[in-house]
Amino acid sequence: GDGGGFSVDAQLRIEARERDGLERLLRYGSRPAFALERPREIDPDPLVHERVKRGPGGSVSLMLTPMQLLDRLAALIPPPSKHRHRYHGVLAPNLPLREAVTARAQPTERAVAPTRIESLRPHAAAAESLHRQADQRIAW
Repeated sequence: GDGGGFSVDAQLRIEARERDGLERLLRYGSRPAFALERPREIDPDPLVHERVKRGPGGSVSLMLTPMQLLDRLAALIPPPSKHRHRYHGVLAPNLPLREAVTARAQPTERAVAPTRIESLRPHAAAAESLHRQADQRIAW
C-alpha cells in the first residue's frame, strides 16, 4: 500500500481542527532519513544496511562502520543557503566550455548579448567535438 503517507505539495491544506491530518503531517516531516529496520549490527563495529534496490554487481547489502554510515548520510544534507542539486562534468558552473555545451538547449525568452556570442566562437571546434561525443553516448 501507500504506507499511510501522502504527497506534500503547495496545494496541501490541513485545517487546525483536523487533528488526524496534522498528526500525519508531523509524522511525515519527522520521519528518519532511512528506514530504521534496514540497518542491523552484526559485530560491535560494522553495520549491514539492506538496500531497497540492488546496487552495483547486484548486491542488496552494504557493510559500513557507524562513521561510514554517518558520512554517507551527511553527504545528503546540502550546505546552508545552497541548492541541493549540483552539476559536475560538462554542466559544472566553472567549466570554460559550459556555454558552448548548453548552447544547443532551447532558446530562452531573454536575449543574449552579441558580445557574449562572439566570445564563444573560439571554442566552437572544441564544443562540436564535445557534442559529437555526447551524441554517441546519450540521446539528448
